[in-house]
Amino acid sequence: MAIVSHKEFKAFFETFFIPVYTLMQRYTGERELSRDFTQEAFVRVFEHWGEFETEENAKAFLYTVARRIYLDHCKHQKIENQYQNRVNEEELEEYDFLKEVTQQEVSRILYDAVDKLPSQTRSIILLNLKGFNNTEVAERLGVSVNTIKSLKKSAYVTLRTLLSKDLLMILFVLVDK
Repeated sequence: MAIVSHKEFKAFFETFFIPVYTLMQRYTGERELSRDFTQEAFVRVFEHWGEFETEENAKAFLYTVARRIYLDHCKHQKIENQYQNRVNEEELEEYDFLKEVTQQEVSRILYDAVDKLPSQTRSIILLNLKGFNNTEVAERLGVSVNTIKSLKKSAYVTLRTLLSKDLLMILFVLVDK
């Protein structure tokens, strides 16, 4: 004998809403989500209400459906998290690629400008770029530290002039991205 009365469903709903909601809240820890899951479970029970022989069958179906709704949600969250992680990794790779390209381009422009300097000044700047301090550069080139400082100062003035147009172009390209 199937239960078909709307009055019986209302009584069933009133009896089991709080227990199912409480169970869902224990699983999810979220009130709204628990309410949504509970309502969805009761909708599915209502769709099959005429098929249940007893209230016990309907109750078993209700808890099974509620559990499936929760598990489906978990699967969906897992897939969504994996997708978001993949998107974040791709964005990071794209950023790293852009950063690498930018660094290479800036280095290329800098070294092109350094190549336009007079020979001794170019040597000083290249040694500084390799990490040598003024004293070490002076010893390697056989000149005084003051000569190194003076030539570096004039090299920097020349480089600022040479690089200003190229670096502005790079900044415009980077800001446009």
